[in-house]
Amino acid sequence: MENGRDNRLRVAVAILCYRNDSELLMECLRAAKTAFADAPQFEPKYILVDDAWCPVKKEVREKFLAEKDTLRIVTGHRRGEMILGGEYFTGQCRAFLDAAEKTDAEILVKLDCDTLLYKVDWLREFASDPKALIAGAFDFGNANHTSVFGLCYAIKRQALAPLLEDSIRFPAHHKAWEDHETSSRIFRIAGGDMDALMRWRANNAEDGFVVVPLAQANDSFINARAANFSWDFALIPPAGKAAYRKQVAQKMKQLNDLKAKPKEEVGNG
Repeated sequence: MENGRDNRLRVAVAILCYRNDSELLMECLRAAKTAFADAPQFEPKYILVDDAWCPVKKEVREKFLAEKDTLRIVTGHRRGEMILGGEYFTGQCRAFLDAAEKTDAEILVKLDCDTLLYKVDWLREFASDPKALIAGAFDFGNANHTSVFGLCYAIKRQALAPLLEDSIRFPAHHKAWEDHETSSRIFRIAGGDMDALMRWRANNAEDGFVVVPLAQANDSFINARAANFSWDFALIPPAGKAAYRKQVAQKMKQLNDLKAKPKEEVGNG
């Protein structure tokens, strides 16, 4: 893919965030910007996909938008932290297409705000494969083998409009997860061609999209492609969720700080 200005690929990095996750947003952005700084072949723009029902705190939003190459999209379809069902899924599909159109991006990268994106080498592979329409860590377990993990994945621009149309024509079940819907529908749009799915499974921190409980997070995860530490969030009692988020924010900052150190200093730490 080439654009009319240079040979860089335009990428829209869509970061989904709710008000209660506001303190995670800037560390998510920080990691993504660091990753793309090492990949001059990409021209990234960073989009806060905000929620009209539960918007990111004003002071955090302003800090985000003060950063270079950032913008905000507001959707009224996500309705707080409920991520299941057809209305949410269609709203997200619409936001993804809107983000790509506003930035004229050829690839959209979806990031949860509690995720650290460390490497974009996989995007180079994805972009160079003309058949691949979606890329990320896929679940090869007992769940559907076409289902991506939701923390981080990428979609080609040409799949976004058909995906939105499909979500409107065939509304998702009220208990359907967005990541499964996204990947399985793109698989169907591609006529069941497995080459449409560029699939990785998180086997280790060296090449993985890592999703682990916060208690298992350690410094080795700065070598991953992307890392998320909220696997056990749903198990936390409501009264403990705010404290848990603070712990996630602290871990994200700690790992971002570690990543920012010179390699020889990390090696001696």
